[in-house]
Amino acid sequence: MFINIYLSSKNHTSLNTFVRFFLKITRTKQIDASAFLVQHSKPRLIKKFSVLKSPHVNKKAQDQFEFRVYNKQLSLYSLQGLKLLRVLKQIQHKLFADVKIKVGFVFNHSKFQKKVRKKFNPNKIVLTKNQANESSSKFHLQLLDMYGEFHFKNDCKV
Repeated sequence: MFINIYLSSKNHTSLNTFVRFFLKITRTKQIDASAFLVQHSKPRLIKKFSVLKSPHVNKKAQDQFEFRVYNKQLSLYSLQGLKLLRVLKQIQHKLFADVKIKVGFVFNHSKFQKKVRKKFNPNKIVLTKNQANESSSKFHLQLLDMYGEFHFKNDCKV
C-alpha cells in the first residue's frame, strides 16, 4: 500500500528531527516500511500581520509579527500499513506534539505509478564497495521484489 504522509510544523528543527526519527523506526525489523521512501520539501508558508499598540488613530505605533509554516511530504510503500499508522500516531502524540500529520493513501494512481517506475528502477541503483553490506543488499533485494510485484500487477490488468 502506498502512503503519502504530509507533515507541517512551525518549528523547522522539530520537523527534521521527526523525519529522521520516523525513518530510523521504519527501517527496523518490527515495522517493515520498505525502501520506497521519497522526501519532498514543499515551499514554506509565511504569514505576516500587524497589531496596533494604540487603541486610537496612531498608525505608526504598531507591532509586526510573522510566523512560518514548514512542510514536508513522505511517500512510502508498506505492507504493514495499519501497524505503521499506529506507530506514527503514538510518535506524534507522545514525542512531537508540534508536528501536524495528514495521511493519504494512493490506490492505482497513474501519476504515482509512473513516478515509482522512474524513481525506483532497480537498474539505476548501483551498489559500491562501501555500500555492499548486509543492509544494503537487503534493501536492493526488497527493491527488486517490489518492483517486480508492481510490474506483475500492472501486466495482469492489461
